[in-house]
Parts: sequence; structure tokens; C-alpha cells
Amino acid sequence: MAFPLMTRPTPRALVVPSTVALLLLLPFPIYWSAVIHRYGLRDDYAILREAREEPGKILRVCAAQGRPLYGWMLEVSARAAGGIDGLTGLRLLGVAGLGVLAAAVFLMLRKEGWRPTSAALLAGFLTLTPSAQVIANWGICWPQAVALMLGLTAFALARRGIGSPQAPASHPGRWSLGAVVAMAAATLIYQVSGLFYAVLLAAALVVRRDTSLKDTARWMAKHLWVMGLGLVLAYLITKVMFATGVFTPSTRIVFEKHWVDKTLWALTHVFPNALALSALNETLGGDMDGYWSMVVLTLTLLGLGVAVEGRRSGLTGVGRWLLALVTLSAAAYSVSFLAGERWPTYRTLNALTGVWAVFFAASLVNLGTVWPRHGPRLATLLLTAFVAVSALLAHQQSLELFARPQGRELALMEEGASLVVPAQKPRVFVLTAKQTDSSAPFRYLDEFGSVSVDSEWVAKEMLKALVKERFPREADVSGLYRFAAGPIAPEPRQYDILIDMRRQHVHATRPVVQQPR
Repeated sequence: MAFPLMTRPTPRALVVPSTVALLLLLPFPIYWSAVIHRYGLRDDYAILREAREEPGKILRVCAAQGRPLYGWMLEVSARAAGGIDGLTGLRLLGVAGLGVLAAAVFLMLRKEGWRPTSAALLAGFLTLTPSAQVIANWGICWPQAVALMLGLTAFALARRGIGSPQAPASHPGRWSLGAVVAMAAATLIYQVSGLFYAVLLAAALVVRRDTSLKDTARWMAKHLWVMGLGLVLAYLITKVMFATGVFTPSTRIVFEKHWVDKTLWALTHVFPNALALSALNETLGGDMDGYWSMVVLTLTLLGLGVAVEGRRSGLTGVGRWLLALVTLSAAAYSVSFLAGERWPTYRTLNALTGVWAVFFAASLVNLGTVWPRHGPRLATLLLTAFVAVSALLAHQQSLELFARPQGRELALMEEGASLVVPAQKPRVFVLTAKQTDSSAPFRYLDEFGSVSVDSEWVAKEMLKALVKERFPREADVSGLYRFAAGPIAPEPRQYDILIDMRRQHVHATRPVVQQPR
């Protein structure tokens, strides 16, 4: 009996699986040296203790803000993490989640008609943005990667249910219902992360040139309807939980009332962060030339990309791009726009930055077509260089703005914790720092380069976590010392151990831990 010969896969057949494997692994070499550092960031210390000592509290706090799934995931993972060293595991979950996201985005882009190289570069870039860096480097943010994946899943399901502008699906109900459920689940983890749906929708629209503007608008409206239904379903679930007393609503759940003022604020404080793509904003002055140069470059490149699209597809092509850009930017920021808070953090900008990244990459590819002989290759090289520089920035910023500054804070507190002698029950005073005391080269809000121990509650939680490491069998280590903290040091006779968190720079001129003589 003859057996058929096994056929060896061609190099072209290996492109997709090898690219998927590379994208899965991409975030690890970029973030590894930072995330394995011993450090925590602000809420990390309280979350570790609450998961151990106050079961259910994390779930209640997160659910009060409309994020019950986030609370459940965080509580389970923080309990498994145990102590400060376990935060590395939480950060690695975030890194792994980014890798899965990149691979899934690549596969979706290929399905929508993107060329392999452009699809891989865009997918890889989405793991390098400042928003992605927050997920990778802040332990408690890892569930946001799951929410991003659910947003992508919602699009994939809706895509199958809705079909294409040329060939609508015949039985959309089941798939669209699954999309709505996935979108709602993403929203119940972290409201803004499910809006990553808009990124995939943008990627699908920029490569379509064979449909009318009317058909494109109708197709996009169907997807936006699915997104909206998912958000509404999550909102209704949250309201039912509040109404039945399962959870108590937070005072932070407030809708915006001043729409014009909010629009102007968003255009001046939020959208530039998305337009800058991989360039990082700063809370204080500093050198912002690179940041604003990137904003100008993005707008210029997009303008040229739209012009090329107009030359190729006429006014219909221009209208399609502008309609998609404006509508999907609004969709990607919709939840934050509706919320009463005004806090332009990068952890809320994954979707908005992703939408602009899609148009940035598509515009560069468009420009390459102007010079048919060498243009496409040059465009690929430029996009590769941009992603490579973004990777270097992500690696450097993870170390210099997360791992090392936070590690120094932890080391200073650890030095003081090592002096605690339970038999003496010493009086410990932590002199809290100001944000300007940060040892990082620059900072942005409470994320990049920020100071954690700028308030009493963080100092209390960090010290307790460190003393718990020294005395793991002690049920309540807070009884081993007397704690106080504040921005002004008391008289020496009022403490036994003074931990000065203001002296965070590497070359401190005096001790940070003092004992009165």
C-alpha cells in the first residue's frame, strides 16, 4: 500500500505562523528587564494586603465603579501573587496579554486585506504605545489586556455576523449577539478598553476602496450599533447590581454635563497624547519638542495619506477616510467623554491611540504607492524604523520611569523596615515625598515617573508589606510598631525611626533613614 509523500511547507506558507509566534514573544524582550525588577506602584501594596486580609473588598471597590469583572480578576490574582515579589507575576500577565493581543490583531488585519509586513508592524506597535507600557509595568493593570482582547473578539464576532459592505451576512443574529456580550464583558472589566473594537473597525475601513460612501457609512453604523449595545448592556447590568444592593455605587460614577467645555478640554489635553503615538507627554514643562514634533508629523502624514487616497479613489475615498477617522476617534473616546472625570491618563487611551496608529500606518503605505518602483519598500522601511524606535522608547521608559524610580522608593522604605524591632515597638515616622522629589528624569501624572509615597495611606501600606515579609507568621504586623506619616518631620524626640522619602535620588547627600540620638 502506497502512502502519499508528505509535502514540505513553502516559505510563504510559514510566514503567518512564524509572524504570529514572533508577535506573541515580542513584548517579553522589550519589557522583561523592567518587569522583573522588585517594585510596586501606588495601589499595588494595598491590593496585595486587601486580597489577603479583606476578602471581597477589591471586588466591592471595583464593582462600585462599574468594573466587577476587573475586581474579581484582580482579587484572585493578587491573592495568588502573595507579596511584593509576586507583583512580577502580575506584570508578566500583562506582558503575555499584550503578546496575545498583537498576534490576534495581526491575524485580523490579514483577514481584512492588509499585507503581512504592514499588518505585523502595526500589530507590534500597538504593544509599544505608552498605554501598553502602563499595562506591562503596573501590576494591577493586567486585566486591561484581557478587556482589549474582548474588544477585539467583539469585532471578530460582529464582523462575521454583519458581513462586508458588498456582501452582508444572511444570519447575523447569533454572531452579533455574541459580539454584544463580548463588548459588555470588556466594559465590565475596564470601560474604555472594550472600545479597542474601534481600532479593528478602522483597520477594516482604510483598506476598502470598492464600496460607495453610503454603503461604508451604513456598514460602520451597524458595527457602532453593536458597540453601543454592548456598552448599554454593561451599564444596565451595573445599574441592576446597584439597585438590588449587590454593590454600592461609587460617587465617581457621574456623567459629564458641560459638553462644550469637555470637548475643548479633550481636544487640547487628550487628543495630542494619541496623536503623538509613541512620544510621551510630561506633567511639567520640560523638553516637549519631540512630543509636539510627533503630533505635527502624524497630522502631516495623515493629510498626505488622505490626498493620495483622493487621487486614487476620488472624493469618495477622501470622504471614507475622514468619516472613519472622525467617527471612530469619537467612538474610541466616547466612554471617557461621557464620564464626569477629566483625567487624561494613558491607561484610558488604548483605543484612541490605536485608531490614529491605524491611519498613521495606512497613510505611510499610501504614500509608498506614489513611487511604484521603490515606494512600497521605502514605506515599509520607514514604518519598520518607527516601530523599532518605539520599541527602544518602550524599553527605556519602562526602566527609567517605572522600574528604577519605584524600586528606589521601595528600597528606601525597606531600609527603614529593617530597623523595626518588635520587642521595642518603635515609633516610625515616614516623611512623605512630593511629586517633584521623583528620581525619574521626568513624569506624567500618576503613571510615568510618578512618586508613590506622596500620601500617608501608600506609606502605611508599603511599610506594612515590608514588615510582613520580615515576620510572615505574624497575623497583624501593624502591632509591631507605631506608625505616623506626613509631609513635615516632627521633633526628633517624637520618633524612633525616621524614613525620609524625599531623598530618592541616587546620589543623596544625607541618610534617608535616621534614628534620633
